Amino acid sequence: MAYAAYRESFGPVTVRPEAQKTVWMVLDVTVPSCDAATLRCALATCPQTGVLRCIPKLDEHQVRLEIRLPQAMVSEVMHQVMCCVPGGEIGHLMPWRHHLQRHNLADAAHGH
Repeated sequence: MAYAAYRESFGPVTVRPEAQKTVWMVLDVTVPSCDAATLRCALATCPQTGVLRCIPKLDEHQVRLEIRLPQAMVSEVMHQVMCCVPGGEIGHLMPWRHHLQRHNLADAAHGH
């Protein structure tokens, strides 16, 4: 699995100062399959937060979501999880670099 990001630009690219300071984290959350869409919609309201991977656990009727979020949003995202899916399981919270290493993408961690 590879991660890629690009942006078309037809002019000078400016980087906002707050974007340079963002510390990215990845949170693993396991929820019942029937609640995954509800949680994804709730996460859409959290700025700069998104689902990286959605991994179905068919035999258990669950879905594991890998959620990328700014470190400053950890409390808000966990609150959304607990409110939307009280039966969900909050798993590991890890820095972006550890997430990349976990998926054998350690070399990519040096570039970002």
